[in-house]
Amino acid sequence: MYDEISRCKNLIKPLVKAMKEKDIEILESTDISELKNKYPELGSGELSVIAASEGKIVFIEDRKAEKAASNENVTSFNIPELLFACKKRGILKSDDIAQIISDLKEKDGYLFSKEVEEELLK
Repeated sequence: MYDEISRCKNLIKPLVKAMKEKDIEILESTDISELKNKYPELGSGELSVIAASEGKIVFIEDRKAEKAASNENVTSFNIPELLFACKKRGILKSDDIAQIISDLKEKDGYLFSKEVEEELLK
């Protein structure tokens, strides 16, 4: 997971910085063989997060991976949920969230619903 996030330097940099400052862990596991057999359609990043969760709340942005996490009794957040949580806790400022939304649109083709984007930017 950290490897995947760190490759998106412009996209997730403010989030990773905030995570480190607020003592939010970035987890990964290399022991994914059992999960890989159960969920062969998932990549190593998603499986690594699920394997390392050990009762923690995790960040996953893939519907199939969210379902797998749920099947494994892992609580997960997706991008909008994570941004809402960071906003509510004051981890990210409105300017940071606006930049993340812009970068996600431009660089990843990620689209937020109009309602979600408006609520995030309030």
